[in-house]
Amino acid sequence: MNAGNKVYYIPRTAFTSTKEKANIESHLQGSFPRTIVAENDAQFKDKSGNVLGSIAKGQQVKLHMVNGGRGVIELFGKRVYVDLSNFKHIDQVLPKKNISYKEMEYHIKVFSYMYPEFTKLEKIGASVEGRPLYALKIGNGKKEIIMDASMHAREHMTTNVLLEMIDEYTYAYINGKKYGTYNVKALLDKVSIWYVPMMNPDGVTLVQTKANATAATKLLNNGSVNYNRWKANIRGVDLNRNFDGGWITKASTKYASYKNYKGTKAFSEPESRALRDFVAKHQFKSYISYHSSGSVLYYFHHQTSTQLKRDLALANSIKKVTGYSIMPPTGETGSGASADWFIMNYKMPGITVEIAPFQGETVVSLKYWDSIWKKNKTIGLLAATEASLR
Repeated sequence: MNAGNKVYYIPRTAFTSTKEKANIESHLQGSFPRTIVAENDAQFKDKSGNVLGSIAKGQQVKLHMVNGGRGVIELFGKRVYVDLSNFKHIDQVLPKKNISYKEMEYHIKVFSYMYPEFTKLEKIGASVEGRPLYALKIGNGKKEIIMDASMHAREHMTTNVLLEMIDEYTYAYINGKKYGTYNVKALLDKVSIWYVPMMNPDGVTLVQTKANATAATKLLNNGSVNYNRWKANIRGVDLNRNFDGGWITKASTKYASYKNYKGTKAFSEPESRALRDFVAKHQFKSYISYHSSGSVLYYFHHQTSTQLKRDLALANSIKKVTGYSIMPPTGETGSGASADWFIMNYKMPGITVEIAPFQGETVVSLKYWDSIWKKNKTIGLLAATEASLR
């Protein structure tokens, strides 16, 4: 029903009888509406928490938003609230588009509310501009691996890869389905995967929207407003040169810039410190860091003997699935890369995955998405399987 410039929603049928008095509210317009399905008979309540009725097991409804940890849907022409742990998703992430920080944050919160029995969401720090940095665990395994994405701002398609992994792996887990050859529930109950889907949210926001562009960012970008080439965090430090894998000898621009400036010292940036401190609280068996350009794999940072053999074997396993080339040792003694820091400090595999053909100084075109996903969709499970054997 239209009333002026507002739309009101009055359904023809209801899922269950109710004594609730007739009421009309403006139609919900959530930013990321998705269909969800009741896993059990699920109560729905008004804003005050009064039970109004129930949704039958197997019934599909539209989740419009989340409020205070509760899902918000529409029934009887009004908004009602549900406990999302009584529901499961069908297709939460739509990855063939740019995914903003706001959307990423929403999706991982939905997954954590929906599946508290096998997920855990943690705020591990905050960016320069104060955006929370999140890590989401899926699985109940005592062994753990970690994967991250969007360390470089223009490489934000890597966030899509990790979110789609979360979507499809949780779907397989909750429905008891295999994913390819992997028994997802059995595997993730041995080895949990921690995902950090967006390491550089300020930079990603700058690239995608320019909403946080300033005179300072323009100066760091050599006077250009073409932020598609921006790699650094919002104050011009390349986060993948800010970790201490021999930082002191790593090459760098002299001053802050849209790329290649390593900072005034190792871990000068809140984003790199957040990952450092989070990793220190765990005993991760592997670290997979997603980047976007070159269709190559990096695995080497001066490992020797059995450590070298083990890490190369994992890189070769990823190569076999993705078709990406393994890069030979560069000869550099120092590094600010997160994976190199992890290798050096934890003596465990640290693999950098570059997902797309070389793009130059710009974002990866969405035309590559289908190919990228086909190559990478099982990599989280592959890495978890390898870790389960150690």
